Amino acid sequence: MKKYIFYTLLISILFGVKGISFGQNKIDCNQVLDQEPYFAKHQVVQTDSLFLRDIEILKHCGDYAEVDSMILKGSVLSAFLHTAMDEGKPATYRTMIDFMHEFKTTQDYRQFIESLQLYRNLENRKVNLAEWDLAQPFFVMMGFTQNDIDDFKQFIANPAYHNLTYIAVYNLYMKELNKATGSK
Repeated sequence: MKKYIFYTLLISILFGVKGISFGQNKIDCNQVLDQEPYFAKHQVVQTDSLFLRDIEILKHCGDYAEVDSMILKGSVLSAFLHTAMDEGKPATYRTMIDFMHEFKTTQDYRQFIESLQLYRNLENRKVNLAEWDLAQPFFVMMGFTQNDIDDFKQFIANPAYHNLTYIAVYNLYMKELNKATGSK
């Protein structure tokens, strides 16, 4: 598995990705599993009806847990499918389901679940330097170096941010970094 899949998952979480749930239509998995998903050849948005159909098929035929719905995003699924195709597998729902089942046995998946738990703990928690030890592991998982950690801790020390959540302040911090470096 390529390491960028793990980071794609984390980035997806940080930018407001929410789980999707669907009513179960009658889907015959035997008939659809060897078909090519819409997202295999198209750039999709989460509200695209054909992409939503892809998700419905994957959820129904893949028998995923609720936490796995966080993975069912266009960019993540495309990364998974292209990784599987690079390994010589066909672009089908079956390939996706098999790939995701295999992914769930990896250390990257366990890190994803741990990151998700840390994220959920922080998404509504107000910045508090006295609780920094609770927040720091999440930012380490996000790839922050020790210098990044020190810089971010200094950033959140600003009293103007103490009524915001860690995730809200992280987004502000990233905007400031992007301005400083000229990135968008």
